[in-house]
Amino acid sequence: MRRSSPDQFDLFGGGGNTAPAKPSSQAEGPSDAAWNSYFFAIVLPPDIAQSIDALGRQLRRSMGLRGKLIGPDRYHVSLCGLGAFGEAPSGIVDLLKQIGASIREPGFDIFFDQTAAFSGSYGKRSLVLTASDTLPALITLQTRLHDAMQAANLPADARFTPHITLLYDKRPASQIEIPRLSFTVPDFVLIRSVHGESQHDHLARWPLSSR
Repeated sequence: MRRSSPDQFDLFGGGGNTAPAKPSSQAEGPSDAAWNSYFFAIVLPPDIAQSIDALGRQLRRSMGLRGKLIGPDRYHVSLCGLGAFGEAPSGIVDLLKQIGASIREPGFDIFFDQTAAFSGSYGKRSLVLTASDTLPALITLQTRLHDAMQAANLPADARFTPHITLLYDKRPASQIEIPRLSFTVPDFVLIRSVHGESQHDHLARWPLSSR
């Protein structure tokens, strides 16, 4: 299992000569200009997303955090991807869709049962949910996508820590156990995240095969 404690931006970055550069407005720090990142992810079932949102509100109060919760419509488990762009280079989205369509893996169950704090860019920290044990089927899916991106000469970061981001805050968050949240993963999606607009567009969805 490839585990680390990267910030959210690291998951969308990576090396390689084919990596498109970020807009100049992102070089020194965040700006109000919208920019896009593209990534594969698992979208949570609505009931789980609502449960996580309620939990997030409790954690935010108990930990004295002030950051805004990501929200039920945008909670997800990032797998791998790339960004950020003002506009995606020609053919990138089609290539990512081809990669998604090439994946053949069965559906699986995953769980999250603890919180953690990741260090982020520009002095931000993120409060996230993680699992106390390995999630082998999830790791396999992420590895397949990562390897397919590399085979297509797209930059893909091999580091991967399964998590769900709840919020960003400059204050430190605590690591605690939480009631176990389990759900079945029937598919994965390609998301365009419009930063600065708190917007996720689902560009394509691929079912995982029945077990």
